[in-house]
Amino acid sequence: MCFFKKKKKKWLEVAKYQKDDFVNFRYRNDLWFGYIWEAFLDDDGNVIYTIQIGGQCPSFVYKIPESTIIGIKKR
Repeated sequence: MCFFKKKKKKWLEVAKYQKDDFVNFRYRNDLWFGYIWEAFLDDDGNVIYTIQIGGQCPSFVYKIPESTIIGIKKR
């Protein structure tokens, strides 16, 4: 059986928030909170995030622009 070492994914340098930052953001006309999971660049060059919400049964919210994130609380 062969095991391969996973390559670490580099974080975007232009991203304002880092992985595992606890943030508040607007989604569907409501205020939500969650943890930053991934950061990407969209077609226009803007930073968008994937955010994990929930605790016991977590889910992900995709394509959240950086402009809708309101507050941050580091772990």
